[in-house]
Amino acid sequence: MILHVRAIEARDLTKMDVIGKVDAYLKFKLSSDLEHKQKTHVIKKNYNPVWNEEFHFKVDPSKNEVLHAELYDWDKVSANDLISTHDFEISSFQPGRVIEIWETFFPAPKVHKPGRVHLVFH
Repeated sequence: MILHVRAIEARDLTKMDVIGKVDAYLKFKLSSDLEHKQKTHVIKKNYNPVWNEEFHFKVDPSKNEVLHAELYDWDKVSANDLISTHDFEISSFQPGRVIEIWETFFPAPKVHKPGRVHLVFH
């Protein structure tokens, strides 16, 4: 089975650095294959980035897999800052059904405003 994930946009992201705005991107990985990561392009200087990018994951329906999503602020000089995360249980998705959601992610330590992410699954 193939899981299609469309990362559409995010809203209300928090400033992570003293200078500049948020340079946001999303990273996805399956619980069964943590080495294989897929990520969006970086949208620079924007608290409300729009990606509109699609990703495909091969999943085993017999396993209880989780899609882990991480929202980051890209940094040119230092390590990228984790803003927030969310885990999606793939078994909760009905095969053949399109699910469009706005999800509030869970904030990383010391982050007060994790942002909301607009995703589509099918």
